[in-house]
Amino acid sequence: MNDAALTDLLAACRAYAGGRVDTRFNVAAQAFYASAKAQPKIAARAARELSRLPPPGAAVLANMLGTIVEKGGAVERSGPAVWELYLAWLPQIHRGFAGRKELSPRQRQLLDAFQLLGQSAVSHLSGMPQERALAAGNKALMAQLVELQDYTPGAAWVRQVLLSRSDDLLVLHLPRRQGFRLRYENIVNCFHLFTLIQAAFGERLPGGRAPNRFIVDMARCVTVVEEGNDEPWWRYQTVRPDEPGLADISGEESVEAIFRIDGRQIIVLSPPVEGAALWDTSFFTPQLFAMPANVVLEETLTLSEAEEWFAKAGFPTAEAAGIQGADKP
Repeated sequence: MNDAALTDLLAACRAYAGGRVDTRFNVAAQAFYASAKAQPKIAARAARELSRLPPPGAAVLANMLGTIVEKGGAVERSGPAVWELYLAWLPQIHRGFAGRKELSPRQRQLLDAFQLLGQSAVSHLSGMPQERALAAGNKALMAQLVELQDYTPGAAWVRQVLLSRSDDLLVLHLPRRQGFRLRYENIVNCFHLFTLIQAAFGERLPGGRAPNRFIVDMARCVTVVEEGNDEPWWRYQTVRPDEPGLADISGEESVEAIFRIDGRQIIVLSPPVEGAALWDTSFFTPQLFAMPANVVLEETLTLSEAEEWFAKAGFPTAEAAGIQGADKP
């Protein structure tokens, strides 16, 4: 393997002190990218050097490795080393703020480089589901991210990754007794989910409408979030095991709060309540372009399938309720 590209890049990383990279660094970086394309294993060798580099150089190299992963490189070559470095830096930065004293020169240097490292961590974690699940269950780690998210996007982005969920979803439209299977990806809160459910249905159901592309593109991470608002086309409810009837879903809640029946999350749609809360586009942030959010309508249930799910949710049959199904004359 030709080590020249890696050797030159590591030398440039050691000399890099932060800020804009110079011409020498750009030349070394382009040569490394070309080498990594021809010899993919060089990314693993570069990742092993991360902990030996000064923070500015380590962060910029980690960011480059994230770019390689986003372009199709194998996440296992560099992901573990990038995540290990992130977990090593995070508590050092956190101690600086927790002590409510001026940051030490070392902590300031780590903080200045943390945004680049955070970008790389997001790129890698998007392809590391086991590590995401393990980290999301680490209460100490999540607490540190919460406390640092207002000081550095490197913490806010990674926290968003660890809170994001992807799952199957069953939507029951109560007035028409119809059921649908959907799939959502990389969503944290229910307001974000509502926007993308509405985009998936469009005008298919009563009360639906043509989606607002300006809002939907922001929700799907197609465009950068700007100021804007969305509103509910339907009332969003679910069944609670400890409450009779239906319970409203709070848009601010995590999507994990949606109740499950037989392992599948259930949302029941009905006409909207007058004066229902709007939500703004801040619920789509922080945006993760390496893990874009989306909802896909996968299947419309048959009438019998829909009735089976309505029964599981505690509703009488359409005949008993005196309601005609959508596919009945």
